Amino acid sequence: MSKFALFRKRLVCFPTLWGGLLIIMVLTASSVFLIRQLATILAPTEPVSDRTYLVVEGWQDEDSLLAALALFNAENYRYMITTGGPNTRFLNPVHASYAEQAGAFMLQQGLDPEKLIMIPTPESAQERTYLSAVMVRDWLELKGAGLSELNVHTSDVHARRTRSLYQAAFPDVRIGIYAAAPHRFQLDKWWKTSDGAKTVITELIGNVWVACCFYPGEPGSHYEKWAIEKSTPASDLR
Repeated sequence: MSKFALFRKRLVCFPTLWGGLLIIMVLTASSVFLIRQLATILAPTEPVSDRTYLVVEGWQDEDSLLAALALFNAENYRYMITTGGPNTRFLNPVHASYAEQAGAFMLQQGLDPEKLIMIPTPESAQERTYLSAVMVRDWLELKGAGLSELNVHTSDVHARRTRSLYQAAFPDVRIGIYAAAPHRFQLDKWWKTSDGAKTVITELIGNVWVACCFYPGEPGSHYEKWAIEKSTPASDLR
């Protein structure tokens, strides 16, 4: 055969009928198992050892916030940081941000005011969880905290995305995560309720988007916080 030939005969193995059926059965069983475990995969609880700060996402419901407070007390954390952007659930909210709303709730539940740090997130076109992480990072850097580890508490299946976004904002810090248990569905039976199906599928899409499409911008840049490129003044174009 000429060395310039465009085609070459090869021996290709195809499965038999029974082999093909076995492959289909294995793939189907694996897919079903993965789908059943999807909520559990999206809701990891994998904390790190540092107990200086516990970051609590302030938009969580009261049951989840109570779980965060119980965890804070049980694990003897020194400080709680509540985060969150503008409160858009009400026309005239009592508290301007979820960070302040969650902080007020924690104080009502007996948290020592000296242990509470509220870090509101401004309005932005950026991914809200990521922007909250950036605001926490900037505050810690301003205080010279110098952490190597940081734990975050959030709501059930939002946990994996939260950890990914905090890790992006804290590239040199090991991020741990706590996932509050869901109250409207069970993790191992998430597909049996509309709340479970909607929440899990939405979070799955969110995780895929973060993995493939989310670009946070350079640390400290305007784009990192606002996700809108600064326009060049006309005077600079001359």
